[in-house]
Amino acid sequence: MDVSDVYLERALKEHNSTVNMLENGGPSPELVEAYVNRGCVLYLMGYFTSAMEDLTAASDIIDGLESEGVGIDAGTFVKAHATMGSILFEQNSDASEEYERAIERLPALRADSRHFDKAGIIRMCIESAENLLDSDGCEQSLAFVDKALSLLENSFDRWSGNRKMELHTLKGECYLAQQDFQSAIGCYSDAIAVGTDLLDSSEIEDMEELIVPIISRSQCENEIGLDDAYLSDLELSIKLMEEMVRINKLSDTEILINMHHEAASALMAKGRMEEAEKHLIRAVSMGVDGAKDYLRNQTNAEF
Repeated sequence: MDVSDVYLERALKEHNSTVNMLENGGPSPELVEAYVNRGCVLYLMGYFTSAMEDLTAASDIIDGLESEGVGIDAGTFVKAHATMGSILFEQNSDASEEYERAIERLPALRADSRHFDKAGIIRMCIESAENLLDSDGCEQSLAFVDKALSLLENSFDRWSGNRKMELHTLKGECYLAQQDFQSAIGCYSDAIAVGTDLLDSSEIEDMEELIVPIISRSQCENEIGLDDAYLSDLELSIKLMEEMVRINKLSDTEILINMHHEAASALMAKGRMEEAEKHLIRAVSMGVDGAKDYLRNQTNAEF
């Protein structure tokens, strides 16, 4: 059992004691906190059914207390419903209702709210937005993205910059899913601008996080007939990925090969055959080299 498991076991034992002590006293803000605390620990331990039972009990008490004029901290409210949304998403169930409840109190969520600090809110918003985007909940996803971006507006440290890039890309994906290509281009451009600044200052965490919005922007430009911008972004993404290949940092060269083919097709359509040929030769070369590496690895694995 590792350190995190020991910590969770200890925390669960403490929360069990607190819940048992408070349950006899009837509904109260303290019991809500106890249920949310235990539910979150159970979720981290993988006990989804038990976690949902605690968080649902907390939600029911919250609704009852607030109907009587007893306020509950926005952090507690959002934590309960966002966590239930995460559980339902992981179980391949519809999580939209729980995330919608969390969105109700997002405007009131602050860095000093219960269960959260600034970084915690941002991480929760990114996870929720990604889950919703994967579930076709684009409008709900945007609510979480915008909340996180609002908190990062005046933050310029390395961690915040990388999260801004990630969030602008997520926002672009939301608009792309709605086929709002112009808005998506704007968001991807924001992500690229932030990522370029991070690259120039050697603060970027992962170069692929910058390449993604460049490729995505190129696809949007292609959709609305911005041929020159489309080709320019293809060339830029290829340049960055080739540099990653040079320093052995690109995890999968297949996408680079595809980009070379795509650039070749775009150049041929413009009659720029010599430039197109260079991309095709590079794509073939990478494919052959990749096949050689694969065969070499397979041969070595046999001995």
